[in-house]
Amino acid sequence: MNPERVFQILTATGLIAGGWLYGDYWKKSGAPTAEGDEAATLRARNTELALRIDDLKGELEQVRSMLSNGPYPIPDDLVAWIEKDYGMVFLKSPDVRLASPTAMREAAQANLKFIHGELGLEKENVAWELLGFLPQNQNLLGQLVMVNTSGAKGIFDLTKGQILISESFDPVSVPDRAVLARLLAQQLSFQNHPQKEWATRDEWQSWEALHTGSAAALQARFLRRSAAANEGEWKDPEAGREELLNELPPIIQGLSNFPFLEGADYSRHFYIDSREAWSRMFREIPTSTARVIHPNRDPIIIKEITFPESSKKILATNRLGELGLRLWLEPYAGVMEASPLAEEWRGDQYQVYDESGEISLIWILEMSSEKAAKSLVAEVKRSMLGALVETQPARAVSISSFGTQVTFTNSPTAK
Repeated sequence: MNPERVFQILTATGLIAGGWLYGDYWKKSGAPTAEGDEAATLRARNTELALRIDDLKGELEQVRSMLSNGPYPIPDDLVAWIEKDYGMVFLKSPDVRLASPTAMREAAQANLKFIHGELGLEKENVAWELLGFLPQNQNLLGQLVMVNTSGAKGIFDLTKGQILISESFDPVSVPDRAVLARLLAQQLSFQNHPQKEWATRDEWQSWEALHTGSAAALQARFLRRSAAANEGEWKDPEAGREELLNELPPIIQGLSNFPFLEGADYSRHFYIDSREAWSRMFREIPTSTARVIHPNRDPIIIKEITFPESSKKILATNRLGELGLRLWLEPYAGVMEASPLAEEWRGDQYQVYDESGEISLIWILEMSSEKAAKSLVAEVKRSMLGALVETQPARAVSISSFGTQVTFTNSPTAK
């Protein structure tokens, strides 16, 4: 019998036996007894009850130890169902471990540094403040670690190809098992289509949207399948994540939800099409969020950005993509205005400079037409430039266009 099954049986047995013994104890203690024997009888029964409960606790702890020190057992039928759904096979046996909250946070931090580089998020932190994505004195790394672990039932460790599941994971709960199915799907696709580096944030967000979005779509299929069998409705076992996101800046909300919304829709587009289209999707990985957002549109040619020559030291450079442009506009212009403007994105890149301790930023965007570039500049000036200037009064913030190109700058004011 595998440890998972033993754990379930012991847990159930412990609850039932404890309840039975408790009821039996009071039932018997209420029966008439000889006055001289009553105290001794109660002590004996109390001791018996305590010993039985201690035995059950000991057995449960042994099983917990087995699960924490070795691979967590995964039902063969779940593995077979995921492989069939994805049309892939695990190249290595699924590697799942029980983990403490500390271990999960460490894995989340390791993932972020693996994706963005050792100091990548610290550099983005500076750039995002200058762009107006973040208020000053934010800890981007810390916030993203919390998003990935707060209330989470599990996390996929990219650095080890390993799944860590929370100590609160309930193998009997259908929603918890659905989370495990999602994580196993991520592990499966990563084994078959691994990647170790991404040139820009835009490229990373599109890769994550494909893999995490596909796994999220599988999680939804698992729940629908289980609901059909049990006629039940399930609560989100990771609701704490959404509660936390509601308290964080819109840019973090948007980037964190992108795989579960647009990414899952992108995956479903190919899943419904055909098995060949689904398989091809993993081979022809999108390299921009524009491709994920518009799966029906012909792929666009992303224009290269050329910056003017400068003697300043470049601290950071990155591409935000259509998603980044949309999330930049939305808090100020609103969804109805931001989405159509962002659809005209054809390329972008920002650079953060340091000149004698003075930090500045230039963000250049390529739009589909001169008209689109002028519309973007007009909207930024109308809805957001004043707010950006107000929140950064010691800096000079401006935006302009020339042809199809838009240039946003944020630099120290002249002393």
